[in-house]
Amino acid sequence: MKLKPFIFPIVCYLLGIGFATIGALFKIIHFEIGFLTGNILLTISTGLKLVAIVWAIIKLIEAYKKY
Repeated sequence: MKLKPFIFPIVCYLLGIGFATIGALFKIIHFEIGFLTGNILLTISTGLKLVAIVWAIIKLIEAYKKY
């Protein structure tokens, strides 16, 4: 199986991990930049991870149907 169809889900999931880390730090130190608070960053992180997982599952099903 080729890895190329999974580049977007992997990058999306890694961005989600990054946003989760930054969001957690924002919450711990009670920091905010304008409208960006820890809660918003954690929400964005959860959404990115969800999109990545769903996208990867769809790509896995498509790859399975080809074989």
